[in-house]
Amino acid sequence: MPPLVTFTSDFGLTDWFVGVVHGAVHAICPAAHVVDLTHAIPPGDVTCAAFVLEAAAADFPPGTVHLAVVDPGVGTSRLALGVAAHGQHFVGPDNGVLEWALGAAGARVHALDNERWFRQPVSHTFHGRDVFAPVAAHLAQGVALASFGPAVENPVRLRLPAPRAEGGALRGRIAYRDRFGNALTNLTASAIAATFPGVPEPELVVEVLDRTITGIQRSYGDVPIGALVALLGSSGRLEIAEAHGDATKRFGLGIGDVVRVRAR
Repeated sequence: MPPLVTFTSDFGLTDWFVGVVHGAVHAICPAAHVVDLTHAIPPGDVTCAAFVLEAAAADFPPGTVHLAVVDPGVGTSRLALGVAAHGQHFVGPDNGVLEWALGAAGARVHALDNERWFRQPVSHTFHGRDVFAPVAAHLAQGVALASFGPAVENPVRLRLPAPRAEGGALRGRIAYRDRFGNALTNLTASAIAATFPGVPEPELVVEVLDRTITGIQRSYGDVPIGALVALLGSSGRLEIAEAHGDATKRFGLGIGDVVRVRAR
């Protein structure tokens, strides 16, 4: 199997930036298969990119290298990081974008400061091409993580509110909006099952803003067109959607809105 590198960024597809990062990877590791997760992250939105990595990385096999470049601090004193976690490697700026990897038990975190592995000269404004892509390519070829720089004890972490049980309910928040207008939350299927053991999903109630949704359904089509539906989506997280519509626009759902799950 060829080495596998995923690529997530806020670069968009209008300019040449994504293409030349591919080129930088292939210049070092021609056999690499580069998978573009998304380049539609809102500019500088580290939290959004971190969510995408968390939602997607587990679907890739051990040994995958995940390259994440959402880097509003490029050219400053912020560190560049490589992380070994979940049987994979993660490469990106030290700004919280690698949160899922950093939070893993036994994660190994190293600064990327050994310039022998970089593309030269290193641009002050394009570390995605000149630092992160070359390191990802070398990791894909089997270079040891410790070769790129020293261990880091205190990387930047995202301090986002975690789901919590309160008053007989499980409280979370909307964390992501997909292109269909579905609102994905930070409430996982496992957290819901652990909080309400033995309670069938149709007997749960989901509350968001001034809306109450009775039952967690199996699919988007389990309710009439135009109705709100709560379901456990393919990412293993609770979603709130409008059947054949855009829930975030029609019902005003936004990132950070509180979502509660309770038994009937």
